[in-house]
Amino acid sequence: MSKKMCPKNSSTLRNIDNNPSISTLSGVAAARQHDIPTYRQNGAGAYIEFRAYDPEIGKMRRKIIKLNRIKGVSNRRNYARGVIKRLTEQLNHGWNPWIAKDATNLIPLEDAINRYEAHIQKMLTNGYFRKETYDGYKSYLKIMRVYIKTKRPTYYCYQFDHGFCIDFLDYVFIDRNNGAQTRNNYLNFLRVFSGFLVEKEYLKSKPTDGINPISKRFFKKERECIPLDVIGRIADYCKVHEPDFLFACYLLYYCFIRPVEMTRLKVRHFNVRDCTLTVPGDVSKNRKTQTVTIPKKVIQYGIEIGVFSAPGEDYIFSYRLKPGSEEINAKHFRDHWENVRRALKLRKEWKFYSLKDTGITEMLRRKMAAIDVRDQARHSSLSITEIYTDHNTGANDCIISLDGAL
Repeated sequence: MSKKMCPKNSSTLRNIDNNPSISTLSGVAAARQHDIPTYRQNGAGAYIEFRAYDPEIGKMRRKIIKLNRIKGVSNRRNYARGVIKRLTEQLNHGWNPWIAKDATNLIPLEDAINRYEAHIQKMLTNGYFRKETYDGYKSYLKIMRVYIKTKRPTYYCYQFDHGFCIDFLDYVFIDRNNGAQTRNNYLNFLRVFSGFLVEKEYLKSKPTDGINPISKRFFKKERECIPLDVIGRIADYCKVHEPDFLFACYLLYYCFIRPVEMTRLKVRHFNVRDCTLTVPGDVSKNRKTQTVTIPKKVIQYGIEIGVFSAPGEDYIFSYRLKPGSEEINAKHFRDHWENVRRALKLRKEWKFYSLKDTGITEMLRRKMAAIDVRDQARHSSLSITEIYTDHNTGANDCIISLDGAL
C-alpha cells in the first residue's frame, strides 16, 4: 500500500496505483509523494524498490536499487534494512530521487565521514599529521555534525553540495559568531574533505569550487599588545598565584615559543650553561631545528622552581604545568591565562598569545636589530616579524628634532 507524503485531502490526486497518470498537485507537495521502500528478491536478483513522484514527467516513477554486489543472503538483507531505514528518513524529509544528483549509490554521508576519520587517524599514527592538525580536523567534523543534526539534515554524499558548503560557512560565521579567519579555516577544511570525497568517487566534483575566502584586508585583529605596566602586574600576580605558569609566560614573551611547541619541549632541550634552547624540527611549527637565546632571568627562574632538576626526558610542562612524563594539550595554558585575566580584570583582547606580540614589540622598540628579533622569533623573513609589531600612534621625538641636509 502506498504511503503518500501529501495533505490528507487527496481528492486532487488521481488514482496513481491504478492509473499512474499526472498528478494535479504541483511543487513541494507533489514532489514529496512516495511509497515505502521494500526489499525484494527474485530470479533477477535482490533489490530495493519504491516509487516517487517525478516532476519531469508529472507522475510516480519506480526506483530500483540493486543489491547483487552484496555477497551472502544474510549480509544482503542486513544491508537492505539499513538502506531502507535511511531511505525512509530521507523521503520523509522531502528527498526526491529524481531531483537529486549523483544519488545512484546513495552513499551515506556519515559513512564517508567515518572513513575520513579513519584516514586522518592513520595519518596521525604514521606521523604525517601532527596532533594539532588531527585535533583541528576532528573539531571541524564535530561542528559539521552538529550543523547537520540541528540545522540541515543531510543523509547522503550527493547532498554535500555547493549549497551545503555555503550554508555551513554562514552557520560558522554568522550563527556561531566566529571571525573571518575562522570562517576561512573552515573553508580550507571543506576543500580538503571535498577532495577526499572526489578521490574516493563519492562525488564527481568538489562542491567548494567557486567559494572564496574572506580577504585578509577585512580582518580585525582579535588580540592586542599588552601595555608594559600591565605586563608587570601579570608577572607580580603569577609569582604568587601561578608560579609554574609564569615560566610559560617567560618563554612566550622572551623566547617566542608557541604554546603547542611548549607542550613538546623536554628538559634536555635546554642548555642552562649557555642560556640557549634548541627547538627540534619535530617540535617546531616550521619543522626546522633552531636555537634561541634564553635571558638569564628566565634561566634563573627555571632553576628556582625546579624545572631543570627534572629528568632530561621529562616534558617541561606536564599536568599542573610541572615537569612530567606525560604530554599535555596547549589548552592548559589558555585555561591558566583565563584565570589570570579574570583575577586582574584584563581586557579580552589581551590574550595569552599577546605576550609574544608584546615581547617582539618591546625588543624592537629597545632598538634591537630587527634581524636578531627575526632569528629569536624564528620567522622566515623580516616582513613576518614586522606583522607582530604595533605602530606608535604618537609623535616620535627623534623625528621632531630632526634637521636634515635639505
